[in-house]
Amino acid sequence: RGVFCGGGRRQGPRRGDDVQHPLKVSLEDLYNGKTVKLAVHRSVIVGESSVCQTCDGQGVVMELRQIALGMVQQMQRRCKDCGGQGYSCETKKERKVLEVNIEKGMRHNQKITFRGLADEKPNVETGDIVFVVQEKEHTTFKRKGADLLISKTISLNEALCGFKWLVTHLDGRQILITSKPGEVIKAEGPGGTPYVKCVDNEGMPSHGNPFVKGKLYVLFRVEFPSDGELDDATTTALKKLLPNPCMDIDYDDEEVEEVRLEAADVKAFGKGGASGGGGGAYEEDSDDERGGQGVQCQQS
Repeated sequence: RGVFCGGGRRQGPRRGDDVQHPLKVSLEDLYNGKTVKLAVHRSVIVGESSVCQTCDGQGVVMELRQIALGMVQQMQRRCKDCGGQGYSCETKKERKVLEVNIEKGMRHNQKITFRGLADEKPNVETGDIVFVVQEKEHTTFKRKGADLLISKTISLNEALCGFKWLVTHLDGRQILITSKPGEVIKAEGPGGTPYVKCVDNEGMPSHGNPFVKGKLYVLFRVEFPSDGELDDATTTALKKLLPNPCMDIDYDDEEVEEVRLEAADVKAFGKGGASGGGGGAYEEDSDDERGGQGVQCQQS
């Protein structure tokens, strides 16, 4: 006959808390990769730990408290002698230098873990030291995933006739970005969205596969000439060179009123006309509204 033993599974020691440290990293280091040495201080156990005699290894003690005449309440509190650990030991501070490897393509809030290097506690599995990558903001490049974004303001001449732009990349390389012959850079994209182009394989390296890179997006802003900057001769020449010039319109000066455009702010749209709650420029007096009889005119 076999013997059947019931009960749950045997549990191992509790796991200690992890210790997290923020690690600020530049976009250049996330692009190129880097190894940094960081010193951490941790508590380590000296010698052997022993079961706390006060709580018998339970970490808590029971005590009775009188709450009324002839009535007592049994309460559980944390053991002061072992700090709730159930074991007593001697500890010391240790300084440890860790080599933190920042891999190419790592992202914001990604974690670099060193197993079992947190503070040691008796009868507890030691937790981890975790460095959390904090990506620094860059003055030139914006990052999203494996793609990079950079902004460029060009003149109307460059937008129509072509441009060349020398960019220093995150690894120190200089790349020359040029427009294709006949390519026109527009002031905005479809539906009023920003106008963007991209360069393949010039984004961030993919984490774990750094030879595969994202794209480098270029957001364009076209700078038009200011009012009065173009003289009559230049305007006439542009009309001849550029497609779809303004055509002359025949109209009767007596019947058509010509108006001019003025500078405006779209935020002011909907705020035109007379202000205040009095209505229009002309108000109609009403006997009912004034509550009395108004002046009457009689024609004899």
